[in-house]
Order: sequence, then structure tokens, then C-alpha cells
Amino acid sequence: MKTSMNIFLGILGAAAAGVVVGMLIAPEKGEDLRSNIKESASDLIKKLNNLITEGKDQYDVLKSSVHEDADELRAEAASAFKRAKSAI
Repeated sequence: MKTSMNIFLGILGAAAAGVVVGMLIAPEKGEDLRSNIKESASDLIKKLNNLITEGKDQYDVLKSSVHEDADELRAEAASAFKRAKSAI
């Protein structure tokens, strides 16, 4: 999971750097360039926030699922223990 996050952040950083370099190389007035960089950065931040929110939502769903599965396994283990104890 940590490796996936590092790869994702690397790709995201490379994309951001590519956008900035592309804008700096393009022949534009300074004011327009700064405006475009601000807009691009704002869009990137919004996308990142959306990804973080989605990640948190998926984490909550997964966490809930794991807790439910653990509760079922505990109940099965307790039932099996009771059966084994009564068989003795």
C-alpha cells in the first residue's frame, strides 16, 4: 500500500511539474501565465482533495466490512468452542 501511494504521489508530482514547465515555456504574458498556474494548481488541489475524500470513504467501508467479518468469526469461534466443550 505504501509503495502504491509513493508511485501515485510521484506521478502526481511529475504531472504538476510538467504542467508548470509547459506553462513557463509557452509564450504568454506574465500575468496570464501566473493566472494559468494558479488555475492549474487550484484544479490539482481540488482533484487531490476529491481523491483523499474517496480514499477515506473507501477506508471506512473496508473498516466496517472487516469489523463485521471479525464479529462473525468471533461468533463462529465461540459457538465451536461451546460445542467442543459440551462434547467433552
